[in-house]
Amino acid sequence: MKRIAVLSGAAILLFHFVFLFLYTNIDGYFYWAIGRYLTTGTYPFIAPFLYSRPTTVSPPLYGIAIALIGILPSGTILLHLVHIALFASGAFLLYVLLTPGVSAPAAAVISLLFLLFPVNLIYSVSMMTELPAQTAFLLYLVLFTRFIQTKRIAPLAYAVVLAACMSLLKYQFIVLFCFSVLLLLRYGLRRKRSATMTGFSLAAGLVILGCWVLTNHAVTGVWGLSDTKLMPFYTNFVWDGRHFPSEQTPAVRTLRRFVPKTVNPYAEYWDLQDYILPKTGRSWHALDTILGNVGIAAIRQYPFDYLESGIRVFFRTLTARAPFWHNLETEGGRDPVQPLYCGNLGTIRFCRPLIMTPWTYPLWDRYVSVSRTLYAVIMPPLFLCIFLPSLLFAFFDPQPVFRWYAVLYLVSLVPISYLAMTEPRYLIPYYPLMVILSVRWLIRASEHTGRKRPESLQ
Repeated sequence: MKRIAVLSGAAILLFHFVFLFLYTNIDGYFYWAIGRYLTTGTYPFIAPFLYSRPTTVSPPLYGIAIALIGILPSGTILLHLVHIALFASGAFLLYVLLTPGVSAPAAAVISLLFLLFPVNLIYSVSMMTELPAQTAFLLYLVLFTRFIQTKRIAPLAYAVVLAACMSLLKYQFIVLFCFSVLLLLRYGLRRKRSATMTGFSLAAGLVILGCWVLTNHAVTGVWGLSDTKLMPFYTNFVWDGRHFPSEQTPAVRTLRRFVPKTVNPYAEYWDLQDYILPKTGRSWHALDTILGNVGIAAIRQYPFDYLESGIRVFFRTLTARAPFWHNLETEGGRDPVQPLYCGNLGTIRFCRPLIMTPWTYPLWDRYVSVSRTLYAVIMPPLFLCIFLPSLLFAFFDPQPVFRWYAVLYLVSLVPISYLAMTEPRYLIPYYPLMVILSVRWLIRASEHTGRKRPESLQ
């Protein structure tokens, strides 16, 4: 069975390379843009996202990688191969994490199914950070698990440095970095022998992040990981949460200097920026501050609603919708509102597989459409009826590693629920952890049933 799973996985990856094509959209373009700026000094603005300075709304690590790939010959093939390598590495790391609890053949089959999971397959050809972030998180899980099981500081020290790098891949991982640092300070400083490694890893992580903070300030004039500091409060609580503060608050009075009352108060920033940017020198920082302060004012006015809103976002993220754009299944007929970008970025070409066939686009369109339907029908019950119980029971698991897994999940996702809109895409890096917890709970439930059954027959 294990050999069959491995061969099947290899066949999937070969088909992936030959017949699937890369795609991107405006979210992916922001990665390309910051990468181009950091490697060439020129930021390729695209309408209507025209600002006076480059924006670091997207983290730099993936952007730099694709910008470098985009100046090499055959960038399309190289980027596709990198994604396939990350995809295969993720499946292998999941297998490594599963094998202590399940048989090798079962772990191989689960990893194979993980490769076939529609969301993973769809994002494996997207110029976005979900696939790299998922693979990086799996590597973090391997190190974290090693630390919990062996009580050795070295794996945790490596995890701290890795989490710092991951924070430049996806900003949401900064929470993971802080969590790892707190663990390292708690356990690493207890032992004199591990003090040197503890200090080195902390210094390395802080240097990595500090270098980017200095770079970000030089580029945008804003201190921090990103020039987007307050906007998440607006996006989370005003736009997604539908809470608008009183017109008498200073933040709203400032907003009214730019945006009239006749405009939808719950519009997103891209709908409001055309009112604000022309009067602020097209400053993204000014836009972030003006709208962000409105979000903070709403939180101050409705604090208990904000608390409830974060809980709602946490659960809605599991069940809201398929975590990809609705236009992905329109490759055969371009979506006029949100078209995919099917040109070239450097030497990276989109929407063209290595081997083009008459059924390439129709098959892709149908696959995405069916995947969306299956996600809407199957995934909410699986998340609610299998994963959430597994998360709850993990806190009472006799093995400490699973209790730590549950803590790790909540530490990673709860802050996002209070800073981001309801976006199932943010869950994708944590799918492996969800799989591990669910498999663990199903195994324990079956073992418990198996023990009880003979007694009931007596």
